[in-house]
Amino acid sequence: MKKQILTAIIALLAIAGMAQENYYWVFFTDKNNTQFDPYTYFDAKAIERYQQCGADLYDISNYPLNNEYINTIDGYATELYGESRWLNAIGISTTPENALLIEQLPFVAKIQEIVSNGALASAPSWQETPATKQPETVDILTDQLKRFGGQYFVDNGIDGKGLRICVMDGGFPGVNTHPAFKHLRENHQILKTYNFPNKKEDVYGWSSHGTMVLSCIAGINEEGQKIGLATGAEFLLARTEIDPEPFMEEVWWAQGAEWADKNGVDIINSSLGYGKDRHWTKDMDGTSYVAKAANIAVEKGILICNSAGNEGDDKRWMTIITPADAENVLTVGGIEDDLKDYRHIDFSSYGPTADKRLKPNIVAFGTAEVAEPKGGFTYASGTSFSSPLSAGFAACAWQTKRDLTALQMKAEIEKSADLYPYFDYAYGYGVPQAAYFTGDLKPAERSFNLVQEKDGVRIAIPKAIKNQNVFISVEGADGVLLGYYKAYPDTTGILMKNKDLGQGVKLNVSYNGYYQTCPISGMGGDITVKANNGLSGNDGTFKKVKGEGWQKTTFFQYDYNLGTERWNGFNRHFAIGRRSFYGKTYKVGFGWGLDWNRFVAKNSLGIKDRTTTMRQMQFRLELLQRVMIRRIGVNWDLGVYGGINITRRVKTTDHLLFAEPDPTYNYNPNVNTYYRGCKAMNLFEYGATTRLSYCIDNMLNIGIYGSYRLSNIITKQDFLIGNPANQPSPWSFGIEFELLP
Repeated sequence: MKKQILTAIIALLAIAGMAQENYYWVFFTDKNNTQFDPYTYFDAKAIERYQQCGADLYDISNYPLNNEYINTIDGYATELYGESRWLNAIGISTTPENALLIEQLPFVAKIQEIVSNGALASAPSWQETPATKQPETVDILTDQLKRFGGQYFVDNGIDGKGLRICVMDGGFPGVNTHPAFKHLRENHQILKTYNFPNKKEDVYGWSSHGTMVLSCIAGINEEGQKIGLATGAEFLLARTEIDPEPFMEEVWWAQGAEWADKNGVDIINSSLGYGKDRHWTKDMDGTSYVAKAANIAVEKGILICNSAGNEGDDKRWMTIITPADAENVLTVGGIEDDLKDYRHIDFSSYGPTADKRLKPNIVAFGTAEVAEPKGGFTYASGTSFSSPLSAGFAACAWQTKRDLTALQMKAEIEKSADLYPYFDYAYGYGVPQAAYFTGDLKPAERSFNLVQEKDGVRIAIPKAIKNQNVFISVEGADGVLLGYYKAYPDTTGILMKNKDLGQGVKLNVSYNGYYQTCPISGMGGDITVKANNGLSGNDGTFKKVKGEGWQKTTFFQYDYNLGTERWNGFNRHFAIGRRSFYGKTYKVGFGWGLDWNRFVAKNSLGIKDRTTTMRQMQFRLELLQRVMIRRIGVNWDLGVYGGINITRRVKTTDHLLFAEPDPTYNYNPNVNTYYRGCKAMNLFEYGATTRLSYCIDNMLNIGIYGSYRLSNIITKQDFLIGNPANQPSPWSFGIEFELLP
């Protein structure tokens, strides 16, 4: 048995050998023996920004890394991908053995493996939709900007002038030729570019996503309409993403933010994020290193707009992505592109963060008109576009209040939103409004009353307005929402029953721009909450606030059992079942399997003399740990299994060629054979298993797997051919399909 276990372990390690190069942040203890002069390092606008927000130009985070430390680590690394002054760290790839050696170096504070709990993204984090409509009228603004009340900025000549914006993305093909950016080129508003993956300045290629994003900040379409509000701003373009998405992007993100800081930017738009394909939902608490870099940027006076993520319709992922989870980041969700109605767009990620903080902060259109790299315009969908629409808005808003710091500006943008101070985890504070910054915002008139009744609280609405939503949230004692709701009212209003209010302490309501809150007292009981994923109908149910939990998949397997010298035959194993997983990493699986095995043995002359058929119905339980092979973009599962064989029969047939008949066997005169069958298979079976799989469109995992059986499968010696120890082969290999929820 020990020899079998050792063989299995060696084999499984051999399979995993290709995955033994990992990726790490290496953090240093200090920046000893380094020199720094901020007045030669920083752009003049960066120095001005530091002084305005009170940040320290000589802060140790701005000092360079110790080159001796970097050179020493480089000797252990396969590749050095980048460095971060702010984090005092470098990103490398190396073997686990070298990682242990690096950790022992006296100047290394710690070494942290990156994305050890996730998998490579199988597709970009944005969604694109071909154009299906054209603007109905020609005026200065597209609908996506009218939703902000952008005309107030236009009327006051506000276009983001004086603000400097960095766009970090996957490439900017066509920006140097497309008519949408002609004004930026002619006025020399694109100041700098840098390609971090390729370590050069050229960014005008690769992914079209960055081109589309930039057009949502400052583009002008072929009709002369603005598709972004900040047409007067200056720009820095940074390529920090590649496809497929490896861990290095998080290093490049941090580098890009530091590059933007050095070159005097005021705003960073990051239509990027790292979530379910790399992390657990519990990690979305603002503590990822990319979130830490984002918070540092804001402390240095930079406003960051970041997409909330496109996981809203994925039941396995119940929060936003990082760095959108950072406290100081202005996180932007998406709504449907409708000027009158207010509907959450299905893919936009829901808050809160893993530690229950409010996110997203605001929302904007999740479908936008964008520039196509080869010319022309189309429509594209994703929070990738709601974020740059908001970044353009932020530049114009900040132009009206240049004395504010980034954190103060973030707060002002939240206050300008049309639901403020109401908030929930689908809409945040709502859509920001330009009228707030131009002094044209009119106070909202009372549109409802909250009336305490015996059965609960009634939202009494004297006059309902068509397509005008009532927003309702129930808040707990710690400020965390227990549930929230959106409805189209009628003139009778809405009754919030005691059972729905549950243990909430505050009821928050917003309708037609008017907000009111009231305490909830003496209700008691548990809150009754029913999931309403779309939040787009008047069905009288709350949106349940979920956290990370166990999710389920369905799988189907088919495998082949290898033969041995005496058992040269085949095995057909079919299995179907369910798996549950937590955080996309630890899995427990269970299911029913059906095995049918037929083994043929030959005598010394090579003539078939015995056939053994085994049949069993098995209930199997497996426990798996998921890691990943990052360079080729697949998941690797390694675990153990145990099974109970419910039906376990073995039938052996002797062929009467050279052997005398065995009197214990039954004779079949039709085929001139003797046969015997009984329950000769082991009741329990257990072993080790491994699997390599690839995910397609977050819907289907297709993989190959192998298992090594550590237990005997036949218990009766007289059913074994030759040596009683000559069990059928313990090795099985096959294919698997896993359907994701």
